[in-house]
Order: sequence, then structure tokens, then C-alpha cells
Amino acid sequence: MAETVSKREQLRGERRRQIIEAALAVFAEKGFNAAKVSDVAARAGVSQGTIYLYFEGKEQLLVQALGAFFDDFGQGTISALEAWPTSAGKLRALGRVLAEFAVEAGGLFTLFLEFWASSSHREESGQLWTSMLAKYKDLVVELVKEGVSNGEFKPVDAESLVWAMMATYDGLAAYVMLMPDLDLVRVSQAFVDTLLEGLQAGTQGDVVGR
Repeated sequence: MAETVSKREQLRGERRRQIIEAALAVFAEKGFNAAKVSDVAARAGVSQGTIYLYFEGKEQLLVQALGAFFDDFGQGTISALEAWPTSAGKLRALGRVLAEFAVEAGGLFTLFLEFWASSSHREESGQLWTSMLAKYKDLVVELVKEGVSNGEFKPVDAESLVWAMMATYDGLAAYVMLMPDLDLVRVSQAFVDTLLEGLQAGTQGDVVGR
């Protein structure tokens, strides 16, 4: 009996994930306002009624889908950073991850902007966005503090620096939407190079930790 219940829960989880992936694709293509629950159902290969067995409506589906995406992206980012032994290397890896995501995300970033703009008057959306920003801010703050602690970086106001970094990448991602030919990976590398020149302790402008 327990095995049957476990199997049922597994299938339910897989179906929920299937719907979430379909929702992200549809919302990215059409935008939240233009997309319909029926579009998501068609993409997921389920009936529209099935969607409502898992989600109350389109807004909750968006919030849950973006929440799942942010969780996956966060885990991928952490894995990319852990591959580097130095704080400078981790900061470079972070810059590459963010730049490549902004280039490849396409309609997803437009969706993020739409979601961001609406979050101030949608409680659940606002809570998710605030939570996501705090998680990423804390992750990078710890990276910078680690560099200060191990002597790689000069003492800095890590939290203020990280907010400025996050704002920089948000702005660059928006520029790519307006100027698709902008080489964001190159721009990001120049930004991180310059940042590290100022951050690294005991250097005379030489960038290390590649």
C-alpha cells in the first residue's frame, strides 16, 4: 500500500514538473498577459482541467514555475562556482553564468521583467521576487566575504558591492533585449576584470585567479 502511495506521489510530482516546464515555455513565448491556461495545457499534453488540479490559476502557475526555475538555476550556479578553488575564479564563473543566461534566456528575461513590474501589487509574486533576490545576494556576499577572509580580496562593504553587481547584470540583460548584437559575454568579462583589479589584495592592476 505504501509503495502504491509513493508511486502515485512520484507520478503526481512528474506531472506537476511537466506542467511547470510547459508554462515557462509558453509564458516566455507569449508573455504572461497573452498566454492562456489552455496554451499551457496543450504544450504539456494534458487537459485544461488537469492544470487546475495542480494550480489555482494562471498567476499561481507563473509564480510556481518561476520559483522552480530560480531553484534550478541557483543550484546550477552553485555547482559552477564550486568547481573553482579561488574566490576570484568563482567571481569570474558567476559573471560567465549570468552573461550566458542573459543571452540564452531570450523571452524568459522579458517574462522576468513583466513579473518584476507586477510584483509590487501581487503579494505572492512580491514575496517570491524578494526571496529570490535575497538568496542570490546572500550567495554572492558570502563569495566576496570568503575572498576577504582568505586574503584574496581587500576589505570591502560586501553587501553594497553585490547589490551594485546585481543591478549591473540586470541592466546589461535589458540592453541585450534592445541591442541583440551586444557581446554580453565580452562586456561581462571586462566588468569582472575591472572589478577584480580593485578587489584583489596585493596586486598592482594585474588580474589573477583566471
